[in-house]
Amino acid sequence: MINFKLNESQIMIQSSLEKALDENFDIRKLNINAENAEGLNHGWKEIKELGYTGIITREDKGGFGLDIFDFGLTLETWGSKLCEGPYIENTLAIGTLQKSSNDFNKLIEDLTSSKKIMSSVINEQIIEKNYLEIRKTKNEVEVKGEIINLPYFDDASDILCLGSINKEIKFIVIPQKNFNEIRTSKTITGQKLSNIRINCNLDSDRVIDSEKNLVDIYFQLFTLSKCFESIGAANTIIKMTTEYIKSREQFNQPIGKFQSIQHMLTDLYISYSELKELVRYTAKLPFDDNNFQKLVSMSKIKCDEDLPKVGWIAHQLHGAIGFTWDYGLHLLTKKILLNKSLNGNSILHSKKIIN
Repeated sequence: MINFKLNESQIMIQSSLEKALDENFDIRKLNINAENAEGLNHGWKEIKELGYTGIITREDKGGFGLDIFDFGLTLETWGSKLCEGPYIENTLAIGTLQKSSNDFNKLIEDLTSSKKIMSSVINEQIIEKNYLEIRKTKNEVEVKGEIINLPYFDDASDILCLGSINKEIKFIVIPQKNFNEIRTSKTITGQKLSNIRINCNLDSDRVIDSEKNLVDIYFQLFTLSKCFESIGAANTIIKMTTEYIKSREQFNQPIGKFQSIQHMLTDLYISYSELKELVRYTAKLPFDDNNFQKLVSMSKIKCDEDLPKVGWIAHQLHGAIGFTWDYGLHLLTKKILLNKSLNGNSILHSKKIIN
């Protein structure tokens, strides 16, 4: 099993975020949020205060200048505390704008400092082939269409979208005020999703010019980011389960002393550890590595197959208390299941591995 040693800076990034998130972590509030969809966005304030919105922004633009691996480490902590907010969407938007040949320097700086926030639902647009229609006029573009299940619409100043222009798929940055919210729903974790519609003219420089594979890179990075997040949730599940079997007594001894219980927990830990190192290894690879896309798809398939089992077995080891609303284990399991439903299924990613 590969075991990546983290350097001092990476340890500090994780520990400072964990400390900040622990101060305001309240499972009761998260339960209320999941039930009533109040838009708690736990952890988002702490991310902004620590400046982690600029974790992959270049240093000359006011960011940390770190890479996707370091970003992934923060997502492990983010997922372990059941955080909500446009952290992934905003960060990957910055990465996309930095690869553009357009002049988005001011927008990048504003996104880094949280003066502006960007949301998106790029991967679902790709999977559903639900692209906005873009038509060029003289100095403008006419944009129309509908985007489905967009998260964090109320938090965003801008929306990063995909549109079809002359049969070519392009990124386009659109101010949030240009959209009309036509319908809302919520996920199993209480996250609000918005269906939004647009029909307006924008400056043509809102369409991003870049290398042809930028859309593919975004798809891989968002998928990998959600794997990191699920790994973090699984880590908390294992910690909760370990503590429970140490304290829960049966026949005058902790149930953790029974060999069958030990074997079940060991299987959970091995499955989690193997997945964590696979995801971390993948994040270390350059985007143009021949194995990068395949390993992203492998990570997604393994997360979808193994991490829900971690949740189910943890519920079984807890017994009745694991299924109670106040205990909160169900929130972690739901987060893993929600991420499983995103970014394509095992059939799609198996095809990506083969091809």
